[in-house]
Amino acid sequence: MDDSEGCVFVASLIAAAVAVAATFTGALHRLFRRGNAALGAVRLGVALAMAWIALVLWRWADPSVTGFYVLFYLVMGYAVVKLFGQLGAAAWGARVRVDAGERQNLAAGLFIAAWTLATGMIFGGSLWGEADPVGDDEGGWWIPATFFALGWTALVAAFSIYRRREGKDLKARLRQERSVKDAWGAGWFVLVSAALLTDAVAGDFWGWHHGLLSFGAIGGMLVVHEAILSRRGAEEEAVPWTVPTAARSLETVAYALVAAGIWWFQRFLDRTLGGGG
Repeated sequence: MDDSEGCVFVASLIAAAVAVAATFTGALHRLFRRGNAALGAVRLGVALAMAWIALVLWRWADPSVTGFYVLFYLVMGYAVVKLFGQLGAAAWGARVRVDAGERQNLAAGLFIAAWTLATGMIFGGSLWGEADPVGDDEGGWWIPATFFALGWTALVAAFSIYRRREGKDLKARLRQERSVKDAWGAGWFVLVSAALLTDAVAGDFWGWHHGLLSFGAIGGMLVVHEAILSRRGAEEEAVPWTVPTAARSLETVAYALVAAGIWWFQRFLDRTLGGGG
């Protein structure tokens, strides 16, 4: 372990501790925690995110990731999941301690869980593959960190457009109206976007140009897709707006179909054109 890795490891421990302190719900009275489905959803999101990261480290990470480096990336992953996932969701208006814990708001809990799992998915994808598949050089923590930063930034950009098209009252629908259908629509969009971006950042490192081209194509397609499918006009943004449950269901199905189609098309291009994953 070199000096930079030591610094990153300590920084990850500190970041994880800060994020845990900011989202800690263990001190809440047991009446808030008993039978709290919102809090259960949040914890499930953390568990699934960490399970995915651990699976990637076990099966598909660079062969140099052994021993201490497994712990290194697990700690980094936990810090990322808590900091970027749960505190990131708070930036959109859904807070772990207040909304999921004290208010037992299932809509907020589902939204937080989606962001938590999506963040872990992208980080796990950034760990997938060899750093130098054609040589003997080993990579470093900066490669997955850079691809995670790119993937997560694209996720934020895509959801920013989603949030804009939903209107300024999305936060109110999650926190005040506790609309599970709106939370499901937003959360599903986040998860499908994360799945596509995970595929973009995953694979052997064949050079920055390969990863960035794949990443840029998928990120751009997500942005254009959401802009085209917008159902709101500018004149509607000033008034409360509710999406019918059937429309939300159709929306989630459409996201899944888009993700499956893009995934298949990428595999087709890999077989046709060759190259790294």
